Amino acid sequence: MHTLTMFLAAALAVLPIGAPAQQRAKELRLLAAELPPYTFQIPPASVGETPGVDQGFVYEVVSEIARRVGHTGLIEFMPWGEAQRIAQTQPNIGILALTRTPEREDRYRWLAKIVTDDLILVGGQGIDVAGLDKVKDRPVGVLSRSGAEALLKERGFTRVRPQPEEWLNARQMQQRRIDAWLAPRLMVIHAMREVGGNLEALNFGEIVRKSEIYLAASKDLPDAEAQKWEKAFEAVKVDGTYQRIADEYNRLKIVPIPDEMRQRFSQPVWEGR
Repeated sequence: MHTLTMFLAAALAVLPIGAPAQQRAKELRLLAAELPPYTFQIPPASVGETPGVDQGFVYEVVSEIARRVGHTGLIEFMPWGEAQRIAQTQPNIGILALTRTPEREDRYRWLAKIVTDDLILVGGQGIDVAGLDKVKDRPVGVLSRSGAEALLKERGFTRVRPQPEEWLNARQMQQRRIDAWLAPRLMVIHAMREVGGNLEALNFGEIVRKSEIYLAASKDLPDAEAQKWEKAFEAVKVDGTYQRIADEYNRLKIVPIPDEMRQRFSQPVWEGR
């Protein structure tokens, strides 16, 4: 009897630990990257070795959606190219914050349009950015493995300068190592503030297209699972939670990070678009 009691006690003690792990194995695996102000960590991964606090407008909205569908809320940060590779090649993956573009349309299941931004061309002082054709022969900064990079290469640009994070493009603009920069407007503003840059020194030009930022998923995500997330997003908008999160991020103060605090790092290159 004593042996049986000990066995039952041991089994019950294991259940609370094993249950969450089992739940995570079945739930949608959510992936994100350093894409401020949509998804980011403070301090960012490039500063120190201590994990940062996960933040971002899209991050917060998706976290709320996840809570409402009974998800554990775990969102993994990793290099952006790696996140896209996994989402395109493995089942049961969610990815945020992904821009919906013609090149990506058939590679994902698009669950929720979290925010619409402008993909805008910006330039330094004296650079004509009235249209993409004005900078076709100039060095142009973009985020690596982004819709902006794919668009420029598709249009025959040969002096594209991709960077793993947008703050590096902001720094390149400050140092006049690139003449123009193609990125979502909110990412440009955040990146410039992150490097302590002067937004008034930028010339905001052509809005190339709308930049619709989504929570997306593996192409073969079952309908029932997709509908849970879609319905939860609608509820987040209807009850005012979405607007509350938006208001919080509109008041966000961005503290510049000195270059000497950042670790020099590189991301694995993945060219499978």
